[in-house]
Amino acid sequence: MWVDPPPYSTVVELPPPLRGGRSWRFAVLGPVRAWRDGRPLDLGRPQQQAVLAVLLLNAGRPVRRAELVDAVWGEEAPPSAAANLRALVSRLRGVLRPGEADGPLVSAPAGLALLVPPESIDLHAFEGLLAQAEQARAAAQLTQAEQLLDHALALPQGAALAGVPGPFAQTQRDRLAALLLDATQQHLELGLELGRHERLLGPLAELVAGHPLHERLRELLMLALYRSGRQGEAIAAYHRARADLAEELGVDPGPGLRALYERILHADPGLAPATRALTVTAAGTAPSTLPRPPAGFVARPREERQLDALIPEAAPLLDAATPPRRLAVVAGPAGSGKTSLVLNWGHRQADHFPDGRLYADLGGFSPDGPADPGEVLRTLLRALATPDHEIPADPAARAARFRERIGSLQLLVVLDNAPDTEAALPFLPEDGPALTVVCSRHALPELAAEPGAGYVPVGVLTPDAAHELVRRHLGDERALADPQAARRLVDLCDRLPLALTIALTRLTTHPTWTATDLVAEMQNEHARLAALGLSERLGVERELSLSRRRLSATAAQLLPLLALHAGPHGGTHTAAALLDVPLATARRALAELADLHLLTEPAPGRYQAHDLVRLYCHRLLEDELPLPERRPAAARLADHYLAATHEANTLIFGDSGVPYPPLAPTPHALPELRDIRGALRWWAPEAPAIRALVRTLTGLGEHERAWRLANNAIGYHACTGLSAWFDSATACLAVAAQADDPTAPARAHTQLGIVLAQLNRPEQALPHLERALASGANGEPALRVHALAILAGIHHDLGRPELGDRCFEQALAAATAEGDHWLEAFALTRMCVAQLCSVPMTETLRRARRCRFLLADAPHTQPARGALLFEALALDGLGRTAEAEAVWSELIGLSADTGDDMLLSQAQAQYAAFLTRHGRDREAAAHRSMAISLYRSREDTRSVAALTHRRTTLGPSGQLITVEQ
Repeated sequence: MWVDPPPYSTVVELPPPLRGGRSWRFAVLGPVRAWRDGRPLDLGRPQQQAVLAVLLLNAGRPVRRAELVDAVWGEEAPPSAAANLRALVSRLRGVLRPGEADGPLVSAPAGLALLVPPESIDLHAFEGLLAQAEQARAAAQLTQAEQLLDHALALPQGAALAGVPGPFAQTQRDRLAALLLDATQQHLELGLELGRHERLLGPLAELVAGHPLHERLRELLMLALYRSGRQGEAIAAYHRARADLAEELGVDPGPGLRALYERILHADPGLAPATRALTVTAAGTAPSTLPRPPAGFVARPREERQLDALIPEAAPLLDAATPPRRLAVVAGPAGSGKTSLVLNWGHRQADHFPDGRLYADLGGFSPDGPADPGEVLRTLLRALATPDHEIPADPAARAARFRERIGSLQLLVVLDNAPDTEAALPFLPEDGPALTVVCSRHALPELAAEPGAGYVPVGVLTPDAAHELVRRHLGDERALADPQAARRLVDLCDRLPLALTIALTRLTTHPTWTATDLVAEMQNEHARLAALGLSERLGVERELSLSRRRLSATAAQLLPLLALHAGPHGGTHTAAALLDVPLATARRALAELADLHLLTEPAPGRYQAHDLVRLYCHRLLEDELPLPERRPAAARLADHYLAATHEANTLIFGDSGVPYPPLAPTPHALPELRDIRGALRWWAPEAPAIRALVRTLTGLGEHERAWRLANNAIGYHACTGLSAWFDSATACLAVAAQADDPTAPARAHTQLGIVLAQLNRPEQALPHLERALASGANGEPALRVHALAILAGIHHDLGRPELGDRCFEQALAAATAEGDHWLEAFALTRMCVAQLCSVPMTETLRRARRCRFLLADAPHTQPARGALLFEALALDGLGRTAEAEAVWSELIGLSADTGDDMLLSQAQAQYAAFLTRHGRDREAAAHRSMAISLYRSREDTRSVAALTHRRTTLGPSGQLITVEQ
């Protein structure tokens, strides 16, 4: 999943080389990411990202393939590492090659090299900014040094090389974490030198909590507390540090910490902050209409740093080609605290705007509609002491007069509640030192795209900031009376400042209530929005409704329909199905909702709603769409999912292994699924929505669609997790009885029998398979082959091989009579499983290779790869070790490439057993560890236990079982 590239050209302005850097940009300060011509690239599997990380951090130096193997796998490199590396490099080369042109990844006699400019890598910019900050600090240019560090610290997007495996990545992660911590420490030191001690208390406390043994951070926290007039807390902080050091390391504080403690204890005057020279004007000459910030504002360090980078003083830091910043957009959802943030910042940075600070509410989301821009301009001109007779009557002339009036002034203009870009344009000067900050629920991309414009996104509070807000409203005693309830209250409010403030106000005005009381009320999803309203004019639902008024008819119509999609993410295709419109129309509607921050877009084309918006969508659905009117939209969504899961199942299992196509032709395009990995990647975020939709369809009386969709959904869970597979099959059986399809119960019983067999519960699986054959499977050849082949394995499981062999004969005869290659291969594969130890290995080899021949056109499907497993086992049993290992390598590679964890876990476990039999214990341990990890992720605890004790074999139904000793 991909996010947009870091906003290098917005708030974080990088040196000129990084803004150029040909068409390439790379990030390692966070997840490894890459962009070509501004578009994100899919870098594939974590190991592929690990290869790219090694090449990026070697800065064009050729890296030998042996070095790459060691960097990616270390001592746990499998025998197939060299082959795996070739595949990874090949795929990486394809990703980085633009069209048919040569890409930057080249082979040289000394190894592989990535030939991209160093300045195209975010780490290069980070280190360059640190060096400049060090020079500025040495020259006593503290403000400039602080701003340079602001830029540097805005670059990391999480832990460096996040999610990248291998020893090289871990070493670099540790190095870069230390580098970031050192830069953060320098930034805090500068902040203290510049007198920002009160602002730094929160960030310092958070850092100390994360690094309790870092003595310099303890010193900075003590100094900030002391300078904030909290001497007692500074002394207490020292004693906590001493206790932590004694408990963890058995040592006393170092000389620096002890000396600072003594100075604080004696109130050393030398600890007082240095006075700063401020630029001020004569009293009364600088107008200020900036409202006071709301009480209880909690620090938002990241956003405040981004705003600090906007002040006119930052201009000397930019190169000549970069226009000075005269505009910033502060955008976020309703109730996120945009206005509070900007007002607090504007008052704190007043000395940087000696000619005044102006504020205007454009009323974009007011119940009465947007404000008259002419009247707003009149008010601003009057604040600038413009006589009424000099204020033009014509709105355009009035706007020109305002721009002329502020053209040479170093002032701050805050335009709050902007409804759109057009509303802000009359107020924006063409040049001059004035800074205009536009706040809006809209993203206002046109303004953000202006040269030199800054963009500050404002979202929900961090957990620490939210809990600080709770403490400020309720006081320490009440906030700490039930910490668990306080945390739950924060979560129920989505950490949205407006919602949390309303909830805390209710507690404040009801002193006998506890947080537990309010949580109990808000746990009810039907009552939560009502609980987050204080009056008709102040409430979360009211603000969401005001946002909805700004939407087009299509986007407004989509909001209630989104309640029918209960997954964590939705996309353009599901929106098109819900609305019954073309993809382009659905894409515009989703973009509107995201632009207004009613949805977020965590990855391109994937949208999600926070819980409070989700509840609002459900409220709209209840109020605006009676049950009969919901049914067509739910049916369209079901038909979309039936078509998409049909395609996905075809890729995974092959043509004859697919349950159901849609009931009706799907009028809209489907997601582009090219291979098994792509199918599973598409399905993962959609699976919860599909499960919920089955329940919705049942409630609406759409039983046939509910049954078909439940049956199709089993395909995904069969590849990912036994617990979810069992739940899916059980849900399928529950809805099958109500379906029109007479074979539905038989299919459902077959599916449940299969998963029970995998769970090693043959006694429970047996009646389901017998019922399937008795209730309709005989009339459906494919269903009959499935049920008979699985039942045969169950009989072998229960020690009844004669019955099992008879079922196999019937299954194979039915498949052959049908002339279906897939069904014949399925029956042969189940025979390989059940009769592995009871027929000659030559027969198992013949059957496995017959399967591969039958499925030659679909080598990546699960049955074809399953045949490889038995071919490898048979070759090993025949003493043809080298051939067996080659097949194991092919099987593991194919399963890893497709993303099929079920077959990959079996292959890794069986390959580990193969290596153990041949005395290669060290290699076996690595593959056994991979298998255990895969089985654990699939919640298969029995196989995990069996592998942990190295007592495993393959059961007749395909499951790993423990060998009793």
